[in-house]
Amino acid sequence: MIAMEKLAQLGVSALQKGGADQAVCSVSRSVMRELTAEWGEFSLYRTIFDDSVGFMATIDGRRGVLSQNMVNEEAIREGAANCLKSAEAADPDEAWQLAPPVPEQLFETGPLACDEEKLFERCAEFLADIRARFPLISVGSLMATHVLREGLSLYSTGSRFISRRGVYSVDLMFNAMENEATSSFFSTSVEILDLDTPFIELGSFESDLAAISRQVVTKAMDDKFTGTVLLTPDCFGDLLAMCIGTYASDGVILDGTSLWLDKIGQQVASEKLSLKLAPHHPDIVAGQRFTSEGYISEDYDMIERGVLKQFRLSDYAARKTGYKRSPNSSLGSFIVEPGEESFETMIRDIDRGIFVARLSGGSPSASGDFSGVAKNCFLIEKGEIREALSETMINGNLAEFLMNIKALSKEVVKDGSCVLPWVAIEGVGIAGK
Repeated sequence: MIAMEKLAQLGVSALQKGGADQAVCSVSRSVMRELTAEWGEFSLYRTIFDDSVGFMATIDGRRGVLSQNMVNEEAIREGAANCLKSAEAADPDEAWQLAPPVPEQLFETGPLACDEEKLFERCAEFLADIRARFPLISVGSLMATHVLREGLSLYSTGSRFISRRGVYSVDLMFNAMENEATSSFFSTSVEILDLDTPFIELGSFESDLAAISRQVVTKAMDDKFTGTVLLTPDCFGDLLAMCIGTYASDGVILDGTSLWLDKIGQQVASEKLSLKLAPHHPDIVAGQRFTSEGYISEDYDMIERGVLKQFRLSDYAARKTGYKRSPNSSLGSFIVEPGEESFETMIRDIDRGIFVARLSGGSPSASGDFSGVAKNCFLIEKGEIREALSETMINGNLAEFLMNIKALSKEVVKDGSCVLPWVAIEGVGIAGK
């Protein structure tokens, strides 16, 4: 950390001596220990070191940003000079400002050392559990890592952020095979702080393995209808991210194209939906602790009982538009309040629809009109999950999807990055080939 401080101070000093009114230099090092198994056999164990440095400078309202992975005194000076050149070439904009100074902040969380033996044991156990419980599953790759990231960020305002954070992650990519038939590949992951729990019990591993085991043989629908779509928690998270990007983020608020532009304090979703962006939530493993401008991150409600409370805006966008800056800048750390119905009850209440684990499609339009392919999905008829489907499309409008939430499950999936339930959405266009 002493070496990092010396380099960060050198970076801030070089920026200020070069004419910067405001300056930031962040130096970090990560050490990743990676254990990989391919097709059920361990194939790799390695340690990867990654050093990086980031610069930000403003000169008379002109802002330059630069990052690089060369971290030594000569490289720091060169990087600062290039950052200043970037700022000098930019258009002036007084909305670029750093946060007021805060006392020194130290963030130290998670396992700082990797338990290599236990990590290997849990991986071997995971592969054995999959073979025993899901014999049709073929594991293309299992990657388990421990990452220790240390960083120091110095601000010309006097703010100083020091962090040391350790986290384990487990990523699984797999498909199902029977005779010569195969399902499509599927991937899922978790982030964790300890190795106390068998991996198969974490996140959505078990339910995803069970679902893919039933997708070796699929059937293409030959009709289209308006029905209910039941999304897995991970797919629901993707939908929420699309909605925020389309209606509540910097770009669409700055250019005035958001349908939610005048909706603060008004209903934009079913009253069943309450959404927090909460990096400090105890179930979020590696949540953001401070923003790039130098604000300490805090949790906040974006949607409460269907009512829009706040946009997800950077300090820059807030200054430009007059709206409130969001207390953190992470696109994730989603915490959705669960519903009152069980997952099984939600299925029984669906007359006709589909169960979807993944959506593939282009970006939605400015209004939120969306069309995409429903991947890893099943037909639901008369309250029962039936055959696996292929070549199935869904279409509709993102804003209407949120308004038409029929139910949220009381069960939730915690994968270390979000806490989300299953969601049923009515009135969705569903079409076969």
